Amino acid sequence: MAKINIDADGVYNDLYEYMFTNFPELRVYFKGAENFTAADVHTSERFRKQGEHILLAIRILVNVFDDEITLKSYARETVNRHREFKLDPLLWKAFFTVFVGYLGTKIKLDEKTKKAWTSIGKVFAEECWRYLKESDFSIS
Repeated sequence: MAKINIDADGVYNDLYEYMFTNFPELRVYFKGAENFTAADVHTSERFRKQGEHILLAIRILVNVFDDEITLKSYARETVNRHREFKLDPLLWKAFFTVFVGYLGTKIKLDEKTKKAWTSIGKVFAEECWRYLKESDFSIS
């Protein structure tokens, strides 16, 4: 995985700045921030913390990806943590479109790397969907 300096000022927020600018339709999933601009996100403590959490989550996902049992457990735990937000299940995969676009603003991405991230996103999303179906509950 490409290294991102997550200690630099503002880097935690800029994933969400990118998302709110390029995918404004996703703002509805951030209660109380539906009308935020990228500038609002940049100065938000909430999005600083959330950015820190999501970048850490992505690093964890990459590190457990080859361990099937841990990957499944991580996907289940992630779904359970997000149940209250009533996410559309399609977002489990769509997030990686956002992330790959964001990552492309930080580093030069070749096609092989883009495909690798797309594959990680697909496998993770499929595990989330399988768990949702198996558990017979919906978060949407």
